[in-house]
Amino acid sequence: MNSIITDLKYIIEGEVSDAKTDLEAVSQDFGGIIQKFPQVVVRPHNSTDVAKAIKYAANHDLTISSRASGHSLSGQSLNQGGILLDMRNMNQIHEFHPDELWFKADAGVTWKQVVNTSIPHGVIPPVLTNNFEVTLGGTLSAGGLGLSSFRYGSQADNCLGLEVVTGTGDIVWCTPENNSELFYHVLCGYGQFGIMTKVQNRLRKYRPFTRSYFLCYDDLDSLLNDQRLLISENRIDGLVSLFSPCLLGVSRASQKGIKPLIQWFYRMQITLEVDSVNDIKQEKILSDLNFYRHIHTEDLTFEKFIQPIAEVPHPVDTANSWIDVLLPASAAKNYIDIALQRIPSFLDFRTIPVGSFCLNSHNTKMPMFPLPDEELIIGLGMYPTIPKSQVKPVIEQLNLLTDIGFQMGGKRYMATWVDFDITRWQLQFGDYWPQVNEIKKKYDPNGILNPGFFKYEEVVREEVNGSLFHSIISVA
Repeated sequence: MNSIITDLKYIIEGEVSDAKTDLEAVSQDFGGIIQKFPQVVVRPHNSTDVAKAIKYAANHDLTISSRASGHSLSGQSLNQGGILLDMRNMNQIHEFHPDELWFKADAGVTWKQVVNTSIPHGVIPPVLTNNFEVTLGGTLSAGGLGLSSFRYGSQADNCLGLEVVTGTGDIVWCTPENNSELFYHVLCGYGQFGIMTKVQNRLRKYRPFTRSYFLCYDDLDSLLNDQRLLISENRIDGLVSLFSPCLLGVSRASQKGIKPLIQWFYRMQITLEVDSVNDIKQEKILSDLNFYRHIHTEDLTFEKFIQPIAEVPHPVDTANSWIDVLLPASAAKNYIDIALQRIPSFLDFRTIPVGSFCLNSHNTKMPMFPLPDEELIIGLGMYPTIPKSQVKPVIEQLNLLTDIGFQMGGKRYMATWVDFDITRWQLQFGDYWPQVNEIKKKYDPNGILNPGFFKYEEVVREEVNGSLFHSIISVA
């Protein structure tokens, strides 16, 4: 261990530490379910540091992972027994071109830095999540979804170029035109094919004001139909729905004991981005929607509207076992009904946030972000924060809901809790799964990058009695 520290300190310009406090600080992520301890933490100063650390790891049979804010939920940003690259010191915006609608920055730059820089120039990244403290590299490795993703795709879909260090330590600039295979797999690839060190990203102009309508529904079919209408007609600029349970009583006739009688209500928030709220023709927006009640109208400046509503609390000894299921619109009603029926059996339905969002498949083109095979995608999010003592039974039920989603043609957003065996990975990527494995071998031939999340397959040719057979080996 001492030789590893000594070696890395000699070749790395940035910081190198094996202090217990530093190792503990990167041993968990936002999920709070998985814990891993690296041997050493490296805080690279530049991409050359990253390349040297990767080459060292490859030569010494060590694994290596990257993290910044650590906002993953399934240990994607953790490392056991190897090298952990803490990317937060690589945090400079190098170029900012509001007239040309792009910027270039280190992967450790936060979206808050970008927003603070861009807003005074009248531009903004096309998609923002509800957490500005996470980094460019973090969300681009996952996808990054927001209120406007049905129009602009994921954050990854708005990336124009990447500087990547591959699993062999090569520093490569890649775009959709040059080194495109690496570009399209590092994005949404969770550090499996290379580590992002710089990002070139798109900007867009924004309008100065927003109006949001808060509409209440008591019928799920009506909600889903209105979502489809609003998106297909390009009427709005932002959309999200939240589900609220109302306990109406209990039934004692259930064979399992007392059963709560729950009526779910659905609040859809639709947002318009405008030059002046006086220009809005409300009748044109709302007249043919089938909501139960129009409960609120909110006018804000664009700058205030995009700010995250609140920081998500993370009480001590709790875990965030969140999942997002991406559903073909034709199956969404059936799946959501099943999920809402099941939730009260294993979670406190009164406190768990549940909601939905929409995607257009033609706006989301990343091969590492697989989508159901329909134009309109309905996302269902379930976001329980639970005592760690309840993690195992809750995860069992969430895995069951994942499997039901797969059976209905759905996919999972892998930024949330993922507990996949080989079969689930095959269902997630479908016919593309063998190619994912081949590209992993190409850019990370030693299998050292962010191990333990994806469960890759290795096809081994075996000769038995003169015949060739293929056996599948699971490789963590």
